[in-house]
Amino acid sequence: MQHSYILKRLGLMALTILCATFLTFVMLRLTPGDPADLILKKVFVGSEEYVGSQDERSVMEERYGLNQPLFVQYGRWLGQAATLDFGHSYTSGQRVSQELGLRVWPTLSLAFSAMAVSLAVTLLLGALYNLAPFRGVKTAINLSIVGSIAIPNFYLALLLVLMFSLRLDLLPVSGYGTLAHYILPVATLACTYFGYTTTILNDSATQVRSQEYILTARSKGLAPAPLFSRHMLRNSLVPVVPYAALQLGYMLGGVVVVETVFSWPGVGKYLVDSLQSKDMPVIQACIAFIALAFSGANLLADLVLWLMDPRVRFTRS
Repeated sequence: MQHSYILKRLGLMALTILCATFLTFVMLRLTPGDPADLILKKVFVGSEEYVGSQDERSVMEERYGLNQPLFVQYGRWLGQAATLDFGHSYTSGQRVSQELGLRVWPTLSLAFSAMAVSLAVTLLLGALYNLAPFRGVKTAINLSIVGSIAIPNFYLALLLVLMFSLRLDLLPVSGYGTLAHYILPVATLACTYFGYTTTILNDSATQVRSQEYILTARSKGLAPAPLFSRHMLRNSLVPVVPYAALQLGYMLGGVVVVETVFSWPGVGKYLVDSLQSKDMPVIQACIAFIALAFSGANLLADLVLWLMDPRVRFTRS
């Protein structure tokens, strides 16, 4: 891959993050409620019912630079964010970077675990779909794919909680720290996403099956199982792996609902709590993290595709 292409992708990644954070910054300033009044209530007084005077609000605006033009405020925030300084939370008074850092690992561990389970299910269903001699097996796999794509993750999460936590009392409803706490959130995310990758794998395998080298191997009497594992699977995975890398970005950015349902102490739950309390520095930091994760996943998908498919390297060179 040419260096110019990598630089171009990095530039687009930076532009995406800038646009996401700037739009968030503008929308937060346009929402009802004076930021100076929020700071006064949450940070200095600690009471939502306190009504500050105009002089007190003016002091807050001067102290936090809220009386400056919007672009100046964003530029100052961006410069601080480049050094991982996102300010202090209005609610807790703690540094946002410290609180966010404590929540990054729970989100990453949840997303990567769900991705691993989703890919394992994809490989299993893909092998069964291409090797099973019975039509009923393919029908069952297609139904599971439709269910995976059609059922919303919040609805599936509630069903799993109702069945395994409230009815059977086998798994905890919420919390973090043990393997048992991972099972329901990971299952929810994995079940939501495996349908897409399985569909891509099966479609790719259908195209690979018609290639001449596959027909030649089959004419020589090679059994279906070694034919699939030795010759078909590798080439069938070429479109799956980049999409899985892209899907990881969706997971990192889309765990908000799952983390909220299971009270998972991750970035998504942190974002929801900050939206409810209008904690602007926390909202900005969480959006920046999600934009970085999604843009990084896009870049990773491109790099993986370039490594796996020589045709892409030839085309882009």
